[in-house]
Amino acid sequence: MTGTPFEGPWAGSPPENDHPLARRQLEVLRSTYPAWEIHFRIDAAGAPRWTAELRRPITAQLTAGGVRERIGGPDAITLASALAHQSSLLHNGRTAWPPA
Repeated sequence: MTGTPFEGPWAGSPPENDHPLARRQLEVLRSTYPAWEIHFRIDAAGAPRWTAELRRPITAQLTAGGVRERIGGPDAITLASALAHQSSLLHNGRTAWPPA
């Protein structure tokens, strides 16, 4: 990703009139994955970017297990898949979660 992952006109929520589907997808992802800060934005080239950042720090053990603090994708479905995978990794390493 170039630049900060949350910059652009839709850093929080896309305007409802411009992309109602993107707005709904953003709401669903945020309610499904509350441990993640999820954003949708349009980059400088006009391409949609979906990003998620874990709200809590992760341990070295979780990092070694494949957990990432930031993930992204070109669409909501790709990001949802990545979030599901990350959630399973967090669940499998939950003995170290949350960090003390």
